[in-house]
Amino acid sequence: MTSAPRRLALPALLMTALAGCGTTGPDTYELGEKHIQVDAGEEFRLSVPVDTAMGEWWYLTSPQPDRDVVRRTDKREEVEADDGAVGSGNGTDFFGFKAVGPGTTKIRLIQCPRGACAGGGDAGGPVTPSPVRSGSPTPQEKYRATIHTYTVTVRKP
Repeated sequence: MTSAPRRLALPALLMTALAGCGTTGPDTYELGEKHIQVDAGEEFRLSVPVDTAMGEWWYLTSPQPDRDVVRRTDKREEVEADDGAVGSGNGTDFFGFKAVGPGTTKIRLIQCPRGACAGGGDAGGPVTPSPVRSGSPTPQEKYRATIHTYTVTVRKP
Protein backbone atom coordinates (compact mmCIF):
# COMPACT_ATOMS: atom_id res chain seq x y z
CA MET A 1 0.00 0.00 0.00
CA THR A 2 2.90 2.39 0.51
CA SER A 3 3.78 2.35 -3.18
CA ALA A 4 0.44 3.89 -4.26
CA PRO A 5 1.00 7.21 -2.43
CA ARG A 6 4.52 7.43 -3.87
CA ARG A 7 3.24 6.77 -7.39
CA LEU A 8 0.69 9.58 -6.97
CA ALA A 9 3.11 11.97 -5.31
CA LEU A 10 5.69 11.88 -8.10
CA PRO A 11 3.27 12.83 -10.92
CA ALA A 12 1.72 15.54 -8.70
CA LEU A 13 5.16 16.97 -7.96
CA LEU A 14 6.12 16.84 -11.64
CA MET A 15 2.88 18.59 -12.68
CA THR A 16 3.47 21.32 -10.10
CA ALA A 17 6.99 21.90 -11.41
CA LEU A 18 5.85 21.95 -15.04
CA ALA A 19 2.91 24.26 -14.36
CA GLY A 20 5.26 27.16 -13.65
CA CYS A 21 7.32 26.58 -16.81
CA GLY A 22 4.72 27.76 -19.32
CA THR A 23 3.71 30.89 -17.44
CA THR A 24 7.02 32.69 -17.58
CA GLY A 25 7.90 34.96 -20.44
CA PRO A 26 9.21 38.40 -21.17
CA ASP A 27 8.19 41.26 -18.90
CA THR A 28 5.32 43.22 -20.41
CA TYR A 29 5.02 46.99 -20.10
CA GLU A 30 1.66 48.70 -20.57
CA LEU A 31 0.89 51.97 -22.34
CA GLY A 32 1.39 54.12 -19.22
CA GLU A 33 4.80 52.66 -18.35
CA LYS A 34 7.08 55.02 -20.27
CA HIS A 35 10.37 54.45 -18.37
CA ILE A 36 11.69 50.90 -18.63
CA GLN A 37 14.82 49.39 -17.08
CA VAL A 38 16.03 45.95 -18.13
CA ASP A 39 19.26 43.95 -18.04
CA ALA A 40 21.31 43.24 -21.16
CA GLY A 41 20.20 39.94 -22.69
CA GLU A 42 16.66 40.28 -21.31
CA GLU A 43 13.60 40.17 -23.56
CA PHE A 44 10.62 42.44 -22.93
CA ARG A 45 7.51 43.58 -24.74
CA LEU A 46 5.30 46.64 -25.02
CA SER A 47 1.56 46.09 -24.81
CA VAL A 48 -0.89 48.58 -26.36
CA PRO A 49 -4.68 48.44 -26.76
CA VAL A 50 -6.02 48.29 -30.32
CA ASP A 51 -9.53 48.91 -31.64
CA THR A 52 -9.65 47.08 -34.98
CA ALA A 53 -13.33 47.91 -35.48
CA MET A 54 -12.35 51.58 -35.73
CA GLY A 55 -9.48 50.78 -38.09
CA GLU A 56 -6.83 51.58 -35.49
CA TRP A 57 -3.29 50.21 -35.92
CA TRP A 58 0.02 50.59 -34.10
CA TYR A 59 3.49 50.66 -35.66
CA LEU A 60 7.09 51.11 -34.60
CA THR A 61 8.05 54.50 -36.05
CA SER A 62 11.16 56.55 -36.69
CA PRO A 63 13.60 57.39 -35.44
CA GLN A 64 14.21 53.74 -34.67
CA PRO A 65 15.68 52.66 -31.32
CA ASP A 66 19.48 52.34 -31.09
CA ARG A 67 20.25 48.78 -32.35
CA ASP A 68 23.26 48.61 -30.03
CA VAL A 69 20.85 48.91 -27.06
CA VAL A 70 17.62 47.11 -28.10
CA ARG A 71 16.43 45.13 -31.12
CA ARG A 72 12.88 44.34 -32.11
CA THR A 73 12.12 40.63 -32.07
CA ASP A 74 8.46 40.44 -33.12
CA LYS A 75 5.01 41.95 -33.24
CA ARG A 76 1.91 40.01 -32.28
CA GLU A 77 -1.75 40.95 -32.08
CA GLU A 78 -4.50 39.37 -30.00
CA VAL A 79 -8.04 40.43 -30.97
CA GLU A 80 -11.36 39.43 -29.48
CA ALA A 81 -14.15 39.79 -32.06
CA ASP A 82 -17.35 41.54 -31.05
CA ASP A 83 -20.40 39.33 -31.63
CA GLY A 84 -18.49 37.22 -34.12
CA ALA A 85 -18.34 39.98 -36.74
CA VAL A 86 -15.28 39.79 -38.97
CA GLY A 87 -12.94 42.77 -38.58
CA SER A 88 -14.51 43.98 -35.38
CA GLY A 89 -13.34 43.95 -31.83
CA ASN A 90 -10.73 45.12 -29.44
CA GLY A 91 -7.44 43.60 -28.61
CA THR A 92 -3.82 44.13 -27.82
CA ASP A 93 -0.70 44.61 -29.92
CA PHE A 94 2.54 43.27 -28.46
CA PHE A 95 5.90 44.60 -29.66
CA GLY A 96 8.76 42.34 -28.59
CA PHE A 97 12.32 43.53 -27.99
CA LYS A 98 15.63 42.18 -26.76
CA ALA A 99 18.03 44.28 -24.71
CA VAL A 100 21.40 43.74 -26.42
CA GLY A 101 23.76 46.19 -24.76
CA PRO A 102 24.02 48.79 -22.01
CA GLY A 103 22.74 52.28 -22.73
CA THR A 104 19.56 54.29 -23.08
CA THR A 105 17.37 54.59 -26.16
CA LYS A 106 13.85 55.58 -27.11
CA ILE A 107 11.21 53.35 -28.66
CA ARG A 108 8.47 55.22 -30.50
CA LEU A 109 5.12 53.63 -31.31
CA ILE A 110 2.61 55.48 -33.43
CA GLN A 111 -1.10 54.93 -32.82
CA CYS A 112 -2.92 55.32 -36.14
CA PRO A 113 -6.69 55.67 -36.31
CA ARG A 114 -8.20 54.99 -39.75
CA GLY A 115 -6.73 57.36 -42.34
CA ALA A 116 -4.44 59.14 -39.88
CA CYS A 117 -1.12 57.68 -41.06
CA ALA A 118 0.76 57.24 -44.31
CA GLY A 119 3.78 55.09 -45.05
CA GLY A 120 4.84 51.51 -44.92
CA GLY A 121 4.87 50.90 -41.19
CA ASP A 122 5.85 47.35 -40.30
CA ALA A 123 5.84 46.47 -44.01
CA GLY A 124 8.72 48.89 -44.58
CA GLY A 125 9.39 52.58 -44.40
CA PRO A 126 8.49 55.01 -41.66
CA VAL A 127 4.92 55.77 -40.71
CA THR A 128 4.09 59.44 -40.45
CA PRO A 129 0.90 61.27 -39.59
CA SER A 130 -0.99 62.14 -42.78
CA PRO A 131 -1.55 65.78 -43.60
CA VAL A 132 -5.12 67.06 -43.55
CA ARG A 133 -6.33 67.78 -47.11
CA SER A 134 -6.84 71.39 -48.02
CA GLY A 135 -10.42 72.45 -47.38
CA SER A 136 -11.10 69.50 -45.11
CA PRO A 137 -12.39 70.11 -41.63
CA THR A 138 -9.84 69.73 -38.86
CA PRO A 139 -10.07 66.13 -37.63
CA GLN A 140 -11.19 65.58 -34.08
CA GLU A 141 -8.42 64.75 -31.61
CA LYS A 142 -9.37 61.06 -31.48
CA TYR A 143 -8.74 60.72 -35.23
CA ARG A 144 -5.18 62.04 -35.15
CA ALA A 145 -2.10 59.87 -35.02
CA THR A 146 -0.34 59.87 -31.67
CA ILE A 147 3.28 58.97 -31.00
CA HIS A 148 3.99 57.24 -27.69
CA THR A 149 7.64 57.34 -26.59
CA TYR A 150 9.21 54.84 -24.21
CA THR A 151 12.64 55.47 -22.70
CA VAL A 152 14.50 52.18 -22.24
CA THR A 153 17.62 51.89 -20.10
CA VAL A 154 19.59 48.67 -20.46
CA ARG A 155 21.88 47.77 -17.57
CA LYS A 156 24.95 45.57 -17.71
CA PRO A 157 24.06 41.98 -16.74
